[in-house]
Amino acid sequence: MQNKLDLSDLNLSVIGTGLMGGSILKALKDQDDKPKSICAFDIDDKILAKIKRKELANITTSNAYESIKDADLIVISLYPKLAANFIKDNIKSFKPGCIITDICGVKREVYKEISDSLRDDIHFVGGHPMAGREHMGFDYSTPDLFLGCKYIITGGDKKAVDMVCVLADTLGAGKIVYSDPENHDELIAYTSQLPHVLSVAYMLCATDRNVEDFSAGSFRDITRVAMINDEMWSELFLENKDKLTCEIENLIDGLSNLKSLIDNDKRDELRDRMKTAAKMREEITG
Repeated sequence: MQNKLDLSDLNLSVIGTGLMGGSILKALKDQDDKPKSICAFDIDDKILAKIKRKELANITTSNAYESIKDADLIVISLYPKLAANFIKDNIKSFKPGCIITDICGVKREVYKEISDSLRDDIHFVGGHPMAGREHMGFDYSTPDLFLGCKYIITGGDKKAVDMVCVLADTLGAGKIVYSDPENHDELIAYTSQLPHVLSVAYMLCATDRNVEDFSAGSFRDITRVAMINDEMWSELFLENKDKLTCEIENLIDGLSNLKSLIDNDKRDELRDRMKTAAKMREEITG
């Protein structure tokens, strides 16, 4: 981890206060080195009222201009298309020298959408904290959501990247990972998106079956992420479909291979595949 630097001279604005944005606000509330001012932007006045009541932000507003005009660091906590549109629609209102970062789960599309709009006097740093929950919305946000998470950074000038790393440290991230949009989207297709596809497909196989009385830990493990935010994940799937469909094909090939071994009573080969998978899992996760 990088050494913590002082955020106390910064004005921070969090754009979007759902699960992720709300968790950012809650994580910063009791930090000694939190920004000198925190602004929360959302179009839902009821959520803003909750934020104000919980004293999570100095300023709450549904006015985009008011939320960014004095901000030194802006965290866009919106879905990819909305994030890109917010930046483009408000590009003239950002403070000169400010740093903008997102937390979107895909990167190429965001960069593509905003590249022609970014001003020379503002800095964009792609970010993706690998954290989340099965539920969505501010009411499910938690101050410890980012504790120990991997926080992926996908580009930006050094000074701006360093500041986003400071924010990640302050939120409790366990490791900063540096990547680029192409590599990020390729690996995320496998490590994050494919498990959600698999979980959804597996859960749908339970249709018209009495599985409740026959399910235990393994069923819960594989179906946990089937509790999916369909609006967000459908967007992520489609914006990364070239990478994701390749991973789906690889999975289909793997399942077909295992099916063939089972069909042909190839127990030794089946056990070898199991042992290999178990060893790989151990090496990756410990």
